[in-house]
Amino acid sequence: MTTLTWHKGPPPHRGWWATDYAESGLIEWRWRSDEWWSWVVRTADTPQEIDRYAAKQETRQDQIRWCDYWPPNARVARINPDTGEVTGAGPMPCEVQA
Repeated sequence: MTTLTWHKGPPPHRGWWATDYAESGLIEWRWRSDEWWSWVVRTADTPQEIDRYAAKQETRQDQIRWCDYWPPNARVARINPDTGEVTGAGPMPCEVQA
């Protein structure tokens, strides 16, 4: 099992990231724009809800941590939109670091 580190601040590029709000230990998905984190998006949300939540800015940006996890069964890779580099494409489970 690969252990990844949780980070604070902006990730390397915009896109979908596994996040942990207020160090709760729960992995949540959020969109990261060039400037801010979105509201949480859940797997049960409809495409319309996902669009709406991804466009809403989370008010407590400083309490969000992110890691490099990307689901092994994801239909698409996470790609840096500026370079085309694949940054998420395989099983890399996140664990909270002490």
